Amino acid sequence: MMTTMTPEPAGARRQWWIGLSAAVLMALAIIVALRALATDNEMHARYTEALQLSRAAIEAQHASGDLRAWTARNAQPAGETARAVPATEMQALSTTAAVLRGHIDQLAALKLPSEQQGRIAEMRTKLTQLERIGRNGVTVGETGAPVSASALVASVGNIDEFEHSLSTLVADAGARALVQAQRADSLRSAARIGLISFAVIALLLALLLSLLTTRALRANSELLARMSRLAQQDGLTGIANRRTLDEAVPVEFARARRAGQSLTVVMIDLDHFKRYNDRRGHAAGDALLRAAAQAWARQLRPTDLLARYGGEEFTLVLPACSADQAAQLVDRLRPLLPDRQTFSAGIATWDGDETTNELVQRADRALLQAKKAGRNRSVIAGRELQTTLPLEHAAAR
Repeated sequence: MMTTMTPEPAGARRQWWIGLSAAVLMALAIIVALRALATDNEMHARYTEALQLSRAAIEAQHASGDLRAWTARNAQPAGETARAVPATEMQALSTTAAVLRGHIDQLAALKLPSEQQGRIAEMRTKLTQLERIGRNGVTVGETGAPVSASALVASVGNIDEFEHSLSTLVADAGARALVQAQRADSLRSAARIGLISFAVIALLLALLLSLLTTRALRANSELLARMSRLAQQDGLTGIANRRTLDEAVPVEFARARRAGQSLTVVMIDLDHFKRYNDRRGHAAGDALLRAAAQAWARQLRPTDLLARYGGEEFTLVLPACSADQAAQLVDRLRPLLPDRQTFSAGIATWDGDETTNELVQRADRALLQAKKAGRNRSVIAGRELQTTLPLEHAAAR
């Protein structure tokens, strides 16, 4: 046995594509946001490294100037007999060398190129020696003569070469800091572009989700309206069902009471409908009910209500309509029934005091009187029997 697959509605496919597009945009937005975040972190790292390089280079230059100032402060005029460097100055030499070595260590920790790292290692060795000399207080040579400040510094290397190496290192560190700053600027631009892209994607996503939500709400609204109509309509005839009738009659009662107008209810029952079904089949019976309901509905005012009460029985609720006017309307409806079929009707007008159930029951009792009197006629509750067709014509039915 082969089964056929129902094609997917175009609306459902459209909703599916919108949902998929929204999911793709959401994933893309997340990727862009993560990329922008990573770029921002890298930008901060570059700026931090550039700042550290610049600060370490500047502080190293200041400390080098302090070493040069110490040498100048303790220098002796040419030709003057050498004298020992005071103990306080030796302590100052040790402190200055230690501070400068600390700044050099900061540069070494910044992962500079190997060439610069080798230069830093040489400087650290010389500065460690100066720090040790200043701490030990060596002020005399092997012959017992005092050692000048220049000789103390020269004992670990040429101060000019040291400062040249330091200047080169500082210049290299500054250039590296500039490169890192430029990279940070480019990363900042990339991060800005990423954030703008994220904002655009988020906006598109919001628009898609809004579209999807709007479509879903519209579809739900249409579905609810359709369900409401189905709940209020009779599935066979398309007119109001018993539930709608039960809800409408109290409303019409209240309106008639406020306006001081009449309200008439008509109960209609097709004559010998079971015999019609047995003779022609249930499909023909259904077609008869449908055709009658649609033809009758076209003859009513917008304020009138035609409902299928059940089976082959119908109810008319006629606001601002007297019993006589209702009887005239029923007479106009009789020729509209297909296949020369007939119906009986019971008419009751609200007396101003009775309840809705009592009014419907009076109309129903009038309908029973019409059927007992031979069918194909209308009976107004509280009045004598009225016929709309000759009795012999009715009997022929």
